Amino acid sequence: MRVLKTLAQTTVLGCAVSMVPVAAFAGGWSTEGIADYDLLFADGKFVFETQATYADRNVDFKNAKTNQTGQSEVTSNSSADDIAPNIAVFSGAVKVGLLDNLDLYARLNQPYLIREQPGFDWNGRYAIGETNADALGFDAMLSYKHEVSNGNFVRVFGGLRSVTVNYEQLSKTLAPVIDPSSGLPVGTIDLDTDINVDSERQYGYRIGAAFEKPEIALRAMIAYESAIDIELDGDLTIQNIGSFGSHAEATLPQSIEAKVQTGIAPKWLATVGVKWTDWSVLNELAVDVASPGGPVPTKVVRDLGYSDGWIVEAGIGHKLTDKLSLGSSVTWDKGIGGPYSDTYSLSLGGSYDLADNVKFSLGGRAIFKTSGEGSYDISKTAAINSEVNTDYEYDSSWNFAVSSKIRVAF
Repeated sequence: MRVLKTLAQTTVLGCAVSMVPVAAFAGGWSTEGIADYDLLFADGKFVFETQATYADRNVDFKNAKTNQTGQSEVTSNSSADDIAPNIAVFSGAVKVGLLDNLDLYARLNQPYLIREQPGFDWNGRYAIGETNADALGFDAMLSYKHEVSNGNFVRVFGGLRSVTVNYEQLSKTLAPVIDPSSGLPVGTIDLDTDINVDSERQYGYRIGAAFEKPEIALRAMIAYESAIDIELDGDLTIQNIGSFGSHAEATLPQSIEAKVQTGIAPKWLATVGVKWTDWSVLNELAVDVASPGGPVPTKVVRDLGYSDGWIVEAGIGHKLTDKLSLGSSVTWDKGIGGPYSDTYSLSLGGSYDLADNVKFSLGGRAIFKTSGEGSYDISKTAAINSEVNTDYEYDSSWNFAVSSKIRVAF
């Protein structure tokens, strides 16, 4: 019985094992890891936590070559340094015990984030100079826990997910310079071109179930998150020409995730998790433009061509003292294409009880990003249709992330 009691106490090690979000660096546009709503399972009538993650990213494009309609292939200015700037991600969540077996969970976070910034000096600027996107998510779930036999519990949970998205795509448009006296082209000029669209709040859902045996710190869970269809409205702005109303539709992908944790010895906890995300549903982003005609396109289509994403993670944690726990995990994140290649990472973290009801966690992750290649493909429908294609490569690189979390329980 003493061994079982000690194993039951290892449930707190989950904070140390999965300290840094899996997708703090990669995972496509997502910043969420595997079942990163573990606060739902925390003990306490009222539990609140907030987390901040900072990622240092190092990706350089090389050997870029650009082809566009009516122009010769361009291979000069073929590199772009630091195309993935460092990012910071924040979240806050709360769990409230409504009844002995009924809990409410709510979270405010940034579920998606894009920062691709090769800039406007490389030859691919006519396809993409920058892509920036921010999302604000709000989740709310109810959880019901039922004891099916002595010490064995089944939990079901589900609720709404919601998100707003702001998307910005910056590039250059190569335009002719016309001699006013002759009406003939005498050169070319780069015009700033900006697509900026955002969405109203759109909704999806999450459902899941878990089997729990607290005396050995066992929890096995599976969950499904629905896709979310979004509509974005805004403007296409072309320097010296004007701004024109724009509309786009996109589907944020569905996902399935499973995670198991169990005590393996007194004060030791092991975890393993897997997540599939349907990124292939997002094969293009098409923007319809209220064009007056002429050189202003009626549609701008960006071919994304993403493949499905997979994340697999295994970790182990150890409770050193009544207040201090340490943990480590290894992760494989399958790239979805473009600048998002496979990554392999190792994380180390720890949690310390500052008080009986306050826990502080800190962790770091070293991320090896594999080399890869991709392309930016843009097609424009106008009086004269045009296409821009930029192929690029990038070397493998080391990237790093650090995360802190504070949890307060009552």
